[in-house]
Amino acid sequence: MTTNPKSIPRGLQFVRAEVGDVKQVIADLGQSFRDFKAHHANELKSLQAGIDELAVRQAGTEMGGSAGVTGRRPDAPGVSRFEAHYRRRDPQAFEGAKPELADFLRGVAGMKIKSDVVRAALSTGSGPDGGFTVPSRLAPSILDAMVAESATLNAGARLELIEASSTYTTAAVDSVPTAAWRLERGAVAESDPGFRAVVAAPKSLACYFRMSRELLADGQDLERALNVVISQAFALAMDRAGLRGSGTNPEPRGIRNTTGVHIVPHGGAAGAVLTNYGPLFNAVRDILAADHAMPTAAIMSPRSLVNFGQLADTTNQPMRVPALLENLQMLSTTSVPNDLVVGGSSDCSELYLGDFTQLTYVMRENVSIGLLREAFATTGELAFIAHARVDVAVMRPKSFAVVTGVR
Repeated sequence: MTTNPKSIPRGLQFVRAEVGDVKQVIADLGQSFRDFKAHHANELKSLQAGIDELAVRQAGTEMGGSAGVTGRRPDAPGVSRFEAHYRRRDPQAFEGAKPELADFLRGVAGMKIKSDVVRAALSTGSGPDGGFTVPSRLAPSILDAMVAESATLNAGARLELIEASSTYTTAAVDSVPTAAWRLERGAVAESDPGFRAVVAAPKSLACYFRMSRELLADGQDLERALNVVISQAFALAMDRAGLRGSGTNPEPRGIRNTTGVHIVPHGGAAGAVLTNYGPLFNAVRDILAADHAMPTAAIMSPRSLVNFGQLADTTNQPMRVPALLENLQMLSTTSVPNDLVVGGSSDCSELYLGDFTQLTYVMRENVSIGLLREAFATTGELAFIAHARVDVAVMRPKSFAVVTGVR
């Protein structure tokens, strides 16, 4: 078979094939195409696996790198920072369909359940707190919801997950060494850094809630409601401990009661109402003067946050936030009270400023939920008690300031 080259301006100029070779040529082309397809299918599969692994690693980095879990939300789509942690610890738990928290509670209550994952978790028996450990597949949703409810975690505080049998020890820095210029062969000026060991031993934190048997058996949208109930209770308690914890057992020690934190009185002996941004400037001044970074956030009571929002200038227009404070995240939590006594005033509150990445919550991985069998038996309700173990570590006290006497 021949073609006239003049009829084809470019491209294929001449084709010749013997009739007996056509069948073999087609077979060879088919085999080559199948080989090409298989080769690139394997490459595509490897590429997809690499992308998935990169997403998990990126989520792990958002958890705080090798050191811990940051409270800030990750950018990695589809992979929660907490899910990345539990997925590495127990990859098999994330195979198949995700169980429901409501199904887990039904199993704790002895009701019929659907999920094999829940059935396996319940078969291990109750833990030291008397409850059943929440499966690894369910724990991330509780922790993610807790971040959304927590002011300190949203401000950048870290959440370090540790194994049930361990404590957490890290080095905190109270002061940095002083560098000095020296002559040739001159002695180096001696300056000792202020290191101290912080040992966190997670303490028991618990809450209980109840619902009717009928709602647990047949209720809709229970997953979202249960996550909110449990996570909000834990988040508020952790905010209270992280900000104002006394350090007297069983309560952890928070920022307010940690030695070295800057205490900035506002308004004299009896406190004062907020009239400008001066209290925030005073706190920032003390933190920066101690050679620490600009605060990332200010956490206060809802009353104080609203009062800042209502500040007005001499023309009764909303007072503009000063440029120095424009990037300061302002958050509120009911964990900061409005009834503190300062001098003769009993309606005072506090403002907490600092680099909240220097605040770490140490939490044991295993959250457990148990059943209170007799508490509400006469009303046909089921009561559940959720247990977690948490401690607080203030890594650099001088990076925080507490403004007191805010009315």
